[in-house]
Amino acid sequence: MSFFEARDVSLSIGGRLILDNISFSLERGEFLAIVGPNGAGKSSLLKCLGRLLRNFSGEVLLEGVSMAGMPQKMIARRIAWVHQTGTDSLPYTVREFAEMSRYPWQSAFSGMSADDDERVTEAVRLAGVEEFTDRELRSLSGGERQRAMIAAALAQGTDLLFLDEPTSFLDYRHQVETLSLIERINREHKITVVLVTHDVNLALHGADNILALKKGKLVWHGTRAGFLDNGLLSSVFETEFVRFGGSEGTYYVAPKGFVE
Repeated sequence: MSFFEARDVSLSIGGRLILDNISFSLERGEFLAIVGPNGAGKSSLLKCLGRLLRNFSGEVLLEGVSMAGMPQKMIARRIAWVHQTGTDSLPYTVREFAEMSRYPWQSAFSGMSADDDERVTEAVRLAGVEEFTDRELRSLSGGERQRAMIAAALAQGTDLLFLDEPTSFLDYRHQVETLSLIERINREHKITVVLVTHDVNLALHGADNILALKKGKLVWHGTRAGFLDNGLLSSVFETEFVRFGGSEGTYYVAPKGFVE
């Protein structure tokens, strides 16, 4: 039995087919990157997997149990999200926002318990945002705010972390810091990661496996090396790439026109 599985997930919006019979599975502790060009259906797939969208056909299972009948609070105990946008105007401090993420474990009238407080403190420490826990989210830089979002997701205490374009709009330094943090969460804390990105190099560097979409169809689900070796990169993005060798068997790519 797989830890997490999608079976024949299809989605249509306004008569337009967004996802076409997507099936794949994840093992516990895996780091999966979902890649593809703009409009491929990456974010829509992630929202279906986490049941933020529910008007899809097919089935999503967590440890063999269909998520269709799971209460939202139960899903929130298993899946935490880091979204691309929508936090830059929130009038909460980093600590307050992280504390809010403990809601799946609290009753309607309970406050923060000692365990809640401990988990928030540890998440803040792991994400490296201790120095600005009392600052409002809207006062932070993009990179700082993204780490604060990850801290809140960690405080939620789930075993699945979904991230939608977590390095978009970040400068190179903060891209590296964010990816390093995500990798550490996955490797050291055994949290299963599903990350949507249009940055192929991010996927090639950090993920165990890659799921590639093109026009709503699954064209690859497997290893990073297999994705490159089967010539799918140019087909998916409809442009030629040049591959460069990195350390420890990793690779980086660039559009061919950039290096000529």
